[in-house]
Amino acid sequence: MPGGMTPKHKPVSDMRGKWIPVSIGFVLFGLAVGTVVWRGRRHSVAPPAAAAAIALSRNEVTLQGKIRPQHVTGVGASVPGFIEAFLVEPGQDVYEGQVLARIGAQGLESAREVAQTALDGAQEQVSQTEAAVTAARLEFSRAEADAQRARIALERAERASTRQQTLFREGATPRLVYQKALQEYEAASKDYELIDATVRTGREQIQSGINEVGAARKIVADKMRLLEEAQANLSAAEVHSPVDGYVVSRKGEVGGSAAESGDELFQIATDLYALEVALDPKAELLKRIVPGQPALVLVLDLQSTAMPGVVRQIKDNRVIVEFDSTLPAIKPGMQADVRLKLE
Repeated sequence: MPGGMTPKHKPVSDMRGKWIPVSIGFVLFGLAVGTVVWRGRRHSVAPPAAAAAIALSRNEVTLQGKIRPQHVTGVGASVPGFIEAFLVEPGQDVYEGQVLARIGAQGLESAREVAQTALDGAQEQVSQTEAAVTAARLEFSRAEADAQRARIALERAERASTRQQTLFREGATPRLVYQKALQEYEAASKDYELIDATVRTGREQIQSGINEVGAARKIVADKMRLLEEAQANLSAAEVHSPVDGYVVSRKGEVGGSAAESGDELFQIATDLYALEVALDPKAELLKRIVPGQPALVLVLDLQSTAMPGVVRQIKDNRVIVEFDSTLPAIKPGMQADVRLKLE
């Protein structure tokens, strides 16, 4: 052998040349097998089901539906008119008495303002009349005090005049003294008559003022009633929540008629822990579902959240599954899978 090589030791380059075709053959064989397997799997995978029901086994099925509350209070407008504004949105918590919307009732605000102005005027009249009565009573009190003093002066002058008259008849007093006593009595009598007339006038004025106050107060009561009616009408044009709860839905549009929505202008859920899912199974599945049947509710928006439920009723080909929520995060409107074991 040239170069001292024996037959047992062939060149490395000859060995590599022999293995190259063999390696290529294995690669091609592997690609062919992979292609066959891939094609077989592609044809064996079923297309995604379009139906809402997914059969897990012959006796188990999953149906999809939307979560809704079991207890709902409908709210409507109490007066006809057009929706002026919505003040809350679906998905919002509300409290009892909260204003949900305003209904534009033409002229109600103007009527309330007119009634308020009339009431203010009537109350001002009462205040003025009462002030006049108070002033009249003060003057009457002063007049009575003056009358009391005038009466005392008159009695004193009368006694002096009577005494001087007696003395004058007996010739025991001068004529001038007698005449002076008589003049003083006449002057005191006139003063008393004037003051007494003032007292009588003051008494009449007080009584008249009291009558005017009574009439003015009656007017105030009437104006107050009209204002309360106007305010009640205006308040009725506001839609208030009758309960604490959660706004599930709302109907109507701003500018539209509130009457068209009836008592469904707002739907308010009063208990977010008592929920249900409405399902619409196919006829062949509906025959195998009965009320009282247990169910498992899986909330799609909250992974790994599952709660036991029960078929409450079947009506108009619709299955209602109720369940008790344990999480505040579960809200009406969320999608849920309901798993049922069929009869």
